[in-house]
Amino acid sequence: MRGSRKEDEFLRELGLGIDTGGTYTDAAVVDLATRKVLAKAKAPTTHDDLSVGILGAVDAILASFSFDVSELSHVGISTTLATNSILEGRGSDVGLIGIGWTPKAKWELGAKRTAFINGSFDPRGREVDPLEEERVESAVEEVSADVDAIVISGIFSVVNSCHEEKLRELVSKKTGLPVVLGHELTAELGILERSVTAVLNAKLLPVMEAFMDGVVEALHARSIAAPIMVYKGDGSLMSVERAKARPVETILSGPAASLIGGRVLSGLDTCIVIDIGGTSTDIAFLDEGFPRLSRSGAIVGRWRTRVRATDIWTAALGGDSRISMVDGRITFGPERVVPLGVAADAHQRLLHKMQKYRRFEFLIAYNRDDSRLEKEERAVLKLLREKGPMSPEEIVQALPDVYLPRSFASDLRSRGQVISTGLTPTDLLNAAGDYSRGSRYASDLGVEVFTSTYGLDKDEFVRSTLELVSSRMAEELLYKIIEDGSGGLLQGKGGEYLLDLITREAKGPLEMTVRLDRPIVGIGAPAHFFVPRLERLLNTKVVVPENHQVGNAIGAVCSMVFDSVTIQVHSRDNRFHFVAPFCEPQEFDRLEAAVEAAKAMALEHVRQQVRLAGGSGITTKVEVRGQGSGSGRFMLGWTQVTARASGKPGKPI
Repeated sequence: MRGSRKEDEFLRELGLGIDTGGTYTDAAVVDLATRKVLAKAKAPTTHDDLSVGILGAVDAILASFSFDVSELSHVGISTTLATNSILEGRGSDVGLIGIGWTPKAKWELGAKRTAFINGSFDPRGREVDPLEEERVESAVEEVSADVDAIVISGIFSVVNSCHEEKLRELVSKKTGLPVVLGHELTAELGILERSVTAVLNAKLLPVMEAFMDGVVEALHARSIAAPIMVYKGDGSLMSVERAKARPVETILSGPAASLIGGRVLSGLDTCIVIDIGGTSTDIAFLDEGFPRLSRSGAIVGRWRTRVRATDIWTAALGGDSRISMVDGRITFGPERVVPLGVAADAHQRLLHKMQKYRRFEFLIAYNRDDSRLEKEERAVLKLLREKGPMSPEEIVQALPDVYLPRSFASDLRSRGQVISTGLTPTDLLNAAGDYSRGSRYASDLGVEVFTSTYGLDKDEFVRSTLELVSSRMAEELLYKIIEDGSGGLLQGKGGEYLLDLITREAKGPLEMTVRLDRPIVGIGAPAHFFVPRLERLLNTKVVVPENHQVGNAIGAVCSMVFDSVTIQVHSRDNRFHFVAPFCEPQEFDRLEAAVEAAKAMALEHVRQQVRLAGGSGITTKVEVRGQGSGSGRFMLGWTQVTARASGKPGKPI
């Protein structure tokens, strides 16, 4: 019986992993004891409403695999929702109150309304200026009109948060709006990045709430009542309620899930994971089972945040990347387009247009809210929804009474309202017969139009361009290694020449070879086509494991709930002190007493954070590292206390 357990079958502990990629939404059922993949499925990602694609993948799993849904320990979801919403400017309007600082001239904060009041601390958490309470009421009035949430961000609030906490009470009482505090999302210094992180989180609150509520409701309708855990950008999991309160922490959750998925499928703790998706290729390093974390925080578009995230190198090189000719060289991306084979399957008139006009780039409208757009832009979208794919020239001709600037197509693309069709690596695989996705005839026609335009041999173009995808992946990996090691990029024609000698096996008087210190694991649907060639180019072992097509979904359900915090104990005037955002500044007569207090507070903090995030069966570890000399009442330098906690996601044990 589908979806139910036979009476004589042992009750297993299963996990259902779901990943929303740029092209497909993947789902996989994993036996959490053995890490064996029992079932997998894919469904097209529905960018208009991600939950539709998620449920399509879940329904495909339920239709193909017999199991009792009560066996599910938890459901793990990695989602592009936060990242894409930030890039596309979606979300609520936010007011920001800054305490003890004012923005510099070129700072972008992302808030609709801002106000700044006095009140500050020094780096040791001691109050310098009291909170300007007489200014609070007018500041709240300035920022609360026509906004959906308010952010409060104070200078040095990560070492003393009492001003932020006090102001939250006043703002909540006066407005009833959701309030986000800067110190709650990061313990790192940097008032600009911390404020931006809080503003982005506030913007995402209604977006994530609507998404998660829809997913929970739909899963419950399918009798799936297991706890739902959401993947964070640092590779950890958190509960649905936590994700709804802290959606910004899901930035880059997809790439982080790919790293853990690569580890689970390959069994390798030290490796490089290359995840090839429809939109991009993500490269990340595992060191003894631990993902490398970004030193400065996640960057999304123009926003630099303090969100703790896996150190991911993302290249605009995916199965759906646009293939172009620039200065005599084949290039990929950076734009994602709809592969011609896929587009022709979905729009019957497209193939006829390709044949008639000998072109393959047309605009397709998404079914998204366009109420905030200009009426001319809404007219374009209405036309596309009625007529199907059209070229910009056709749109202009069909709307003679509508003024459209030359940039109208790119403007709509940047707002996430339309997408183009185009020739892609997916089409080349389709045309070569190596991969079946959509209309092979449309893909072949696109190749024919491209090669005739540039006077290329069709078969040679397909072969060499598919090899070039692998070469570009090797280049991007080397770029990352060079930047990590040197702090700078390999640039200019000289650098390009050296990389060509290595990755394109170019002939010349200089022979260049490299050898990596660890193996490469390839995941993603087309990994088995492109990653194996890296074994020869980079002189290392390459593993493309079974079930690599759904590696992200596997990673989404095979992680833990974890957190960590570091406290530094400093000496001053023969006394010892430390500050942390979750407690008042502390001072002690002896170093040992200060360290013991820091350990106790740090351990309690990470236990509580893991518990709030949905973890159970919590284990902890604390490390003490000193820099300096002396003990007791005499100590130079500092002592660092780091506490870590991890818990099992889902059902309590």
